[in-house]
Amino acid sequence: MSHHDSISQTPKSSPQFLFGAGVAFLLLLVLAGGLLVDRSSSPTETEDMERAEVRAKNLAELSSADTALLTAYGWTDQTRGIVHIPITNAMQLVLPSLNARAAIYKQP
Repeated sequence: MSHHDSISQTPKSSPQFLFGAGVAFLLLLVLAGGLLVDRSSSPTETEDMERAEVRAKNLAELSSADTALLTAYGWTDQTRGIVHIPITNAMQLVLPSLNARAAIYKQP
């Protein structure tokens, strides 16, 4: 058997195989394209990001107001004469009476 005979015996590609391979290749391209599309700018995600920013801003403002209230002197209701004092000072003022009560309950 000569070299020429072995070449002629190789199976030829059938049109159905080439068509199937082409369709499979196109499907792979479509799937890859779908995976590469950036979906981060969808309306829902944009709205969620905006809501998250508003919530973070509101939380920061609330935290700031709480810190100011807990660390400063000021009026709570001036017409009724109610003030607020820093929480550390309030604890120092209340601690002796709490210790006295605890001592009463510890007596045998």
